[in-house]
Amino acid sequence: MAGAWEAFMHALRALPLLLLAALAACSAEAPRTRGGEEGPAHDPVMQAAIEGQLMVDPDLSQANNRNLAIVPAAPADASLPLPDPKS
Repeated sequence: MAGAWEAFMHALRALPLLLLAALAACSAEAPRTRGGEEGPAHDPVMQAAIEGQLMVDPDLSQANNRNLAIVPAAPADASLPLPDPKS
């Protein structure tokens, strides 16, 4: 009786794995491709964004704190204008 019970418990433990394998084998859907094309998607807006030049804000590029004697405790607030260098 103990041998039959152990065999039953062993089969019961393997049942979820067998059910998942059977479910995966029943999939009749073909592998998906990106937009029905071979290779990367051809999106002209994305292609222009990737290949275009980087835009730089000249006001923010002047906010370099590398050569300051005292490093500020927080990053520079970009919402405030930079001080006028003439004054």
